[in-house]
Amino acid sequence: MSQTTSIVNQLLTNVSNISLPDKFIAESILPSLKVKQTTGLIGSYGNNHLRIVNTIMGGKGKAPTYESITREGQFYKIDNHGLENLVTKSDYDNVENPFDAEQDETIGLTTVLQVGKEKAMASNLTNSDLIKQNTKLADKEKFSNYKESEPLDVFRIAQSSLKKGCGLPPNKAIMSWEVFNALSYSPKILTALGYTQARAGTLSEDELAKAMKVEKLFIATSFYNASDKGTPDSLEPIWPNDIIFYYAPDTAGKYQVSLGYYITRIGDTPRKVYKYPENNPPESNRILVTDDYGISLTNVSAAYLIKGAI
Repeated sequence: MSQTTSIVNQLLTNVSNISLPDKFIAESILPSLKVKQTTGLIGSYGNNHLRIVNTIMGGKGKAPTYESITREGQFYKIDNHGLENLVTKSDYDNVENPFDAEQDETIGLTTVLQVGKEKAMASNLTNSDLIKQNTKLADKEKFSNYKESEPLDVFRIAQSSLKKGCGLPPNKAIMSWEVFNALSYSPKILTALGYTQARAGTLSEDELAKAMKVEKLFIATSFYNASDKGTPDSLEPIWPNDIIFYYAPDTAGKYQVSLGYYITRIGDTPRKVYKYPENNPPESNRILVTDDYGISLTNVSAAYLIKGAI
């Protein structure tokens, strides 16, 4: 007769294994704008001040009258985002090191909020209906086709189109890690930078930024679980295989061109964590994580989208 013994396996190590994206870029892409109200208008000007007009006064004539400044406003809105979950007495009692019931819940809820924010930003900036200046690469043009593709020519078109659209060449660009990895092997980019094929795969972000003629290159490494709950996990990149050239200053200010702004309240901490008691079940706590922000694309002419880069 055999005897079955139940063994409680307590994890007493100081390490743990969890899939967490190592870098979210949604809050860094656009200049941060602090506002008083949760809704309002971002001031913008027309381009009448850039026209060639008659300025000759002549003799005793008066200076011509000309309306050089036209003003309008772009609507913005700060939305309240939040998620919560219950931590029960059982969770507190049964969680052993390296797990921590409250900390784990906070990390989990915060990550879900960040993944959602990143996905929203990526969806907006890779939407060809929204970013009107764009191109979609045919299969033979994709940058992973090293023999036939001409990435530098496509970059030049993007730069020229953006300069024509907003008056300034791009100073920043965004691409997924997958696109960056493919471009780091491009023989034509290596040659343009004065390198040999022996350096394939080793290009740094700064080197690729130099080839693209931008000051800052954002490499998106974040990912999400694309599977339905209850089905096998499927970790996919949040940012698709596209490239976005754009112009945006590092800080928000008057009289500037910018693709848009990342908006939060003045004097407020956008992301907060709350804990409050729950009586049913007894000795439980609710963990609530909130994140209040707005994303406003105020000048889509300051962006150029390359769809299907690889």
